[in-house]
Amino acid sequence: MGSQQRFYIAAQGPLPTTVLHFWQAVWENNVHLVVMLTDATRGLDKAFPYWPQQDDTSVECGDFTVARKMSTPSRAYVTSRLLLTERGSRKSRVVWHLQFTDWADHGCPEDAAGFVQFVDELATLRQTAASEMAVAHGGSRNTPVLVHCSAGVGRTGVTVMCDVLLHCLDHNLEVDVPKLLHHLRQQRMLMVQTMTQYKFIYQVLVHYLKRSRLI
Repeated sequence: MGSQQRFYIAAQGPLPTTVLHFWQAVWENNVHLVVMLTDATRGLDKAFPYWPQQDDTSVECGDFTVARKMSTPSRAYVTSRLLLTERGSRKSRVVWHLQFTDWADHGCPEDAAGFVQFVDELATLRQTAASEMAVAHGGSRNTPVLVHCSAGVGRTGVTVMCDVLLHCLDHNLEVDVPKLLHHLRQQRMLMVQTMTQYKFIYQVLVHYLKRSRLI
């Protein structure tokens, strides 16, 4: 990707027994954006609701307090602004939470256009978080985006690939889908699980190019 590197943490969806480890990973890796690709229910294929489900409420998780300050729902995703506080040090950090709600396990979103809007929102929140860090710390920091579904490979792999590929299109960088998938699978096995998900990546690219009037 040229001189601009991007970092991701591909994670499993938190369970009641792992939610503390999840927030500890967010804190220790200086994550400012969490991208969630499942519903927040207690079903077998869904993620445990690990953040407050209402604005102006908070949850306690070990040494951490997670407060939800505001949320903005869209057709297929919800953007929330969280405040993560480590009670021992009394330090706090804004963590943006972006949840895509219309994606079944092993399947694909029905609307490629809606998913492109979701990836656009992801890019916007990355920039917002970077700007907030620059104000708070006096300089920009290239911190990882944590992406998770249930297993952390299928939907997560598709989202990471689309985020990278659309950035490449915007900046006139090489777009090589097989090469990128090979690179991701060298770091985490099973990224992009099905042929349907692989084809969907191309559908997203085609829609983005048509929307940008490049084809």
